[in-house]
Amino acid sequence: MRLLSLLGLLVVFSCQSKAEPDKFDSSVEQEIRKQQSARFSAMIDADVNALESLLADDLTYGHTKGATETKIGFIETVKTERIDYLSFVPRDVNVRIYENTAALTGFIDVKVIYRDQELEFTTRFLELQRKIDGKWLLAAWQPVIYIQD
Repeated sequence: MRLLSLLGLLVVFSCQSKAEPDKFDSSVEQEIRKQQSARFSAMIDADVNALESLLADDLTYGHTKGATETKIGFIETVKTERIDYLSFVPRDVNVRIYENTAALTGFIDVKVIYRDQELEFTTRFLELQRKIDGKWLLAAWQPVIYIQD
């Protein structure tokens, strides 16, 4: 358990050098939100060329059932429509920027076809984007099913 805590701290400090979000121009936040929207559109359209340009090479993409994929694996999932993404409706999204890393949290209503079954659910998500070569790219996505009590 102690090792996991130390690894968690290492990840946090390797992604940022400060504990507080940077003060930023709202145009930066809009750029980050635009990237997220473009990624969702590419997933719905199964546009793997667009996805290729929106994902960091070291992507870790988590799914609600706990599986994770690399960039190559995730693009293959979208390309083959193993998961056919139908719609995404994000809400209450909070963007925090730490130099060249952005942390987004919020809720998203999702509609997919998985194993020939249409599913609708809400997740709470954590998304990390990194600015690489002047462009914001998805570096990590982790959702959890949100069940309102």
